[in-house]
Amino acid sequence: MRRRHNLTGHLLGCLCAALVTFTPFVSAETATDWLSGAHEGRLHTAQLGECALENGEVIQNCRLTFRTYGTLAPDLGNIVLMPTWFNGSAEGLATSHYLGPEGIVDTDDYFVIAVNALGNGISSSPSNSAQKPFPVFTIRDQVSAQHKLLTEHLGIEHLHAVVGASMGGYQTYEWLMMHPTFATHFVPIEGTPWYTFYDRLKGRAWQEVMALPEDSPQALRRKADLLGLIDGMVFWTPEYLNREQSLENFEDWLAGMARFDTESELRDRASQTAASGRHDIRRDRPEFEARLQAMGQPSVLAVVFERDMTVNPQPNKVFAKQLGFEVIEIPGDCGHFGPNPECYQDQVVERVAAFLRGPREPQFQRRTIQVGEQSRQIYLYLPDAYGSQPLPVVLALHGYGTTATGLASAHALNQHANANDYIVVYPQGAGFYSNTAWQEGEDWVSSWNDLASNFPMEAGPHCLPDRLDYPCYPGCGDCKACDWTSCEDDVTFLLQVVDEVQESLLTDPERLYLLGNSNGGSMVQRLGCDHPERFAAVAIMIYQMPPGHACGPDQPLPMFHYYGDLDDGVPPDGQPSPYGWIYTSAEENTRIWAEAMACEGPAVPWQTPLTREHGLRCKAYSRCGREGTEVVSCGDPLAGHEWQAQRILAIPSDCVAPSQAQDLPRQPRCPAMSPPQPLWGMEVVWQFLSRYRS
Repeated sequence: MRRRHNLTGHLLGCLCAALVTFTPFVSAETATDWLSGAHEGRLHTAQLGECALENGEVIQNCRLTFRTYGTLAPDLGNIVLMPTWFNGSAEGLATSHYLGPEGIVDTDDYFVIAVNALGNGISSSPSNSAQKPFPVFTIRDQVSAQHKLLTEHLGIEHLHAVVGASMGGYQTYEWLMMHPTFATHFVPIEGTPWYTFYDRLKGRAWQEVMALPEDSPQALRRKADLLGLIDGMVFWTPEYLNREQSLENFEDWLAGMARFDTESELRDRASQTAASGRHDIRRDRPEFEARLQAMGQPSVLAVVFERDMTVNPQPNKVFAKQLGFEVIEIPGDCGHFGPNPECYQDQVVERVAAFLRGPREPQFQRRTIQVGEQSRQIYLYLPDAYGSQPLPVVLALHGYGTTATGLASAHALNQHANANDYIVVYPQGAGFYSNTAWQEGEDWVSSWNDLASNFPMEAGPHCLPDRLDYPCYPGCGDCKACDWTSCEDDVTFLLQVVDEVQESLLTDPERLYLLGNSNGGSMVQRLGCDHPERFAAVAIMIYQMPPGHACGPDQPLPMFHYYGDLDDGVPPDGQPSPYGWIYTSAEENTRIWAEAMACEGPAVPWQTPLTREHGLRCKAYSRCGREGTEVVSCGDPLAGHEWQAQRILAIPSDCVAPSQAQDLPRQPRCPAMSPPQPLWGMEVVWQFLSRYRS
């Protein structure tokens, strides 16, 4: 079924000034009294006199129009300013549910002032001004006029938030730069702090079309058609259009896109195109870095869409790293219409509502990493301390048949990260649904290609002839008897994850740690052996490599290994498991790692107060070339093939948090549950990892 898009709402609309009836802004005893009155959704006009512009020019008889929605709180603490998007209107914000009861900004909770931006045909614009030619203005000029409206005409001294989408997001970023203390929160949605090369290319295409002659109805029609063509190619993705539209409907659809077919409409659009084209919060600010430092840690939430072809999401991530705020990237192919009701508005509502309420429960960010032609997902947890200083990062890898957010939930890792001020990154291993030998019906099968488990060596086979049969990955071709992991290029994927995190988040580059559970532990060993220069220390839970593949780094890389004495999945003694699978012993796995680092043996008893309190048997290689570097292995007499010291058994490890449910809708949801007793496993690991820097 093909969807219809409300183009008079989001992004671009036919704003015919002649059809607009202006309601004069009426002064009351006080501006607060007036704001408290009942005028839900009515259009008001504020006469600002002269609006001085960046370029030294002045808009004469300058006016801003606006609408208000919701009820003003007695303490004036619930005011939200919403600037409009490119050629959009305040009314469009309401009709597209960007504001309203249960909208992106819920007017049951907030009093919203929706301001029509300069150049949209309702506020001062080329089409409704006697000033010829109409002065060229910028995004900063938009913000200056809005600040004048709020302070001089409405008597407002502070806002709860500025929330804007698309060009409204540009204005939100400029509000942050120009008046960082005027609002408590700033929420740019599908905006950008500056243009990328591709953004500039798109903007130039618009500008070149609008520079064409307008000397005949045919010329105007051609301009409208060309703009419609460009709009259609950048607003949505090819996949979305091919799915939602039909070739039979092409001409009618394209005619609907060509909305700007009068001289006045084209002049208004040209004015906002020029304003957007100069947008860059760094422009003419040589003290930009110092200004960011002076801001401290403002409350900012950026919402972007991974397939947005109109406004590139990447600058949001770069700026977020500089200033220390959160970026939510929402997946899908709806492109720049992501916040609309027909696309992903429900997700935007959920995240923005939680942010504006603050403080909020910890949530995951979802991001996509492109590996060749494949899209892979990661889920980020940022602790409350994020943005205050560069933080350590733990790259946490789940086990076979489980999920990224299931690892976090079943082991309460986010709670520990929040208490200890570090970031956790949870990549998702490649997976598929298949019939399995251990369950009726289809089961979720996921794993990591550790470049070992599917590759027997002369040291011996990985499995016995009567081993438990594991499904063969679709991408592996004809699987051999002992094959069970994926064949994806997980090394490249995870190294790209490291690059993405270090480039886009405020991290301490010397404190990047690896943590892997079960099959995730084998992947950690692969990364540590082959790329020790990228990490400060590693932790391997309940896993040893198969025969012939135990390895170690060629430079000092501290390693902590936890295993269960009762583990019959990956036995620590090197004997075949009851299921017919064979692994190196825990002792030998650790010895080979230490030997590769040129540690001097033998291993000696090793304890901390926590390991001693909980009865772990630990040994360590402590003379490893670099002072303080250790290779430690601890056996838990009570544990089987579970990281028992950090496990909430009531939470299934193959569950998904809401941020991952869109990727794996068949998986159970992770319940919100506290452990029945305090967990201490991650504290043991963190005490070890946090000692080290690369």
